[in-house]
Amino acid sequence: MYKNLTSLIQKPLTFLFNRTIKSLVLPDQKSKRKSKKQQGLSALDELLFRYTKPDQQFLDARYGYNAQFIVYETNTNYCDQSKSYSDENNERQQKNYKSIVLPLIMIYGCHLYMNEETKCFFGSSSLKKNQLDQRVVLLQYAANNPIEDRYKVNQLKNINGYAVSVFDGHGGWQLAELAMNILHEKIDYYVLQNQNKILNQDDLIQQSISQAYSDVEEEFYKVALQAYNMGFPSVARVGSCALTAVIVGNKVYSANLGDSKGIIVNVNTKANEKAYKKINHTLNANSKKEQMRLKSIFSDDDIVVCKRGNKSCYVKGRLQPTRSLGDFRLKFQEFNNPKNVTEDKGYLKSISNFQGPYIISTPDQKAFEIQKGDRYLVLGSDGLWDELSKSEISKIVQKNQNNKDEIIKQIFEESLSHAAKTNKMTDEDIRKIPLGKRRKLHDDITVIVVDLQGQV
Repeated sequence: MYKNLTSLIQKPLTFLFNRTIKSLVLPDQKSKRKSKKQQGLSALDELLFRYTKPDQQFLDARYGYNAQFIVYETNTNYCDQSKSYSDENNERQQKNYKSIVLPLIMIYGCHLYMNEETKCFFGSSSLKKNQLDQRVVLLQYAANNPIEDRYKVNQLKNINGYAVSVFDGHGGWQLAELAMNILHEKIDYYVLQNQNKILNQDDLIQQSISQAYSDVEEEFYKVALQAYNMGFPSVARVGSCALTAVIVGNKVYSANLGDSKGIIVNVNTKANEKAYKKINHTLNANSKKEQMRLKSIFSDDDIVVCKRGNKSCYVKGRLQPTRSLGDFRLKFQEFNNPKNVTEDKGYLKSISNFQGPYIISTPDQKAFEIQKGDRYLVLGSDGLWDELSKSEISKIVQKNQNNKDEIIKQIFEESLSHAAKTNKMTDEDIRKIPLGKRRKLHDDITVIVVDLQGQV
């Protein structure tokens, strides 16, 4: 049977595989004891591992490192990237950076989003307009095993600016991984393609972002459909929220799918004045605005199902985000068990009278002018905002406005402290809970802090 299956599917997948498909199919089909959630993910892991050429962050997440503290820097010699910052070298590096290493978290050397130009640097210097160097600090803390959050920070090549993104995966990390690897590259590509056709900067950037998001969705569709048709149904439930901010001059352009959030914090506000402005709206089924939008489209359908006294609402009773990448079971009939395969093989009961797509992958976009006193941009996956409010985070930023390392340290410590109190635990005890098990206490947490000084 396996030999016939291999011969049938090997040819259309040659662009993804360097080895025979047999090594992909056999491992998952041998084990019938896997949970429904696990079925198919190893196949998709394999597809994406070859397709996206995972980098250091993938390996960190894959093998369960607990946290990362990142400072993006390109033009210094403080950290020699040719050397390994692990094992014997790690002790030396941790001593050098002792003043900023977060307590009770294991830091494995310089875990950065690696590319040929990136180097690690802890310090301060003047910031240059539209240049990313030394503007960004980022911290990521895992709850899932492996972590499902991803992030991307990079300097754009085809326009004078930079981009940061948070990707919050669900049902698996695979789509967040793909988005991390190609979304910013696609934005940069479309800026170049569109710049002679679209002269208005706002339109140019927003159109390019929209096209880039569409490409990520299409790329994942091609991979997921093949895995689904091979008999791996879990790929239909893999998705990702995404929040992107592109900074060019005195403008912040945001694009959002789902429930990650971002704020711009003004450090010059007076007492009793709101110190922040939101760069996006939460797009999930708890939002009254999103409920109204969905009900206007699907007026004859039970489109929003709420539980726990209307506190937790879901699209078709299945998913909270109303916009996301992936989640093809709620978008396309071909992922809706069209052959009515039995549930004992991992397939869920098909949605009757399917009228999808019930959710969309078109990001909600906004543009903001950076005002005097707008000093920091803070982006986070919903694991952060589950624990701290926008007001609480803005107070931390204002209190430590001249030290972004301290800002992110306090944001993290207070978010974990809140999770501990919610679960009637001490701060120390909640950190001791193993990966995977701690997901019952709090979500994956990704925080990006961008210093906007000098952009106006």
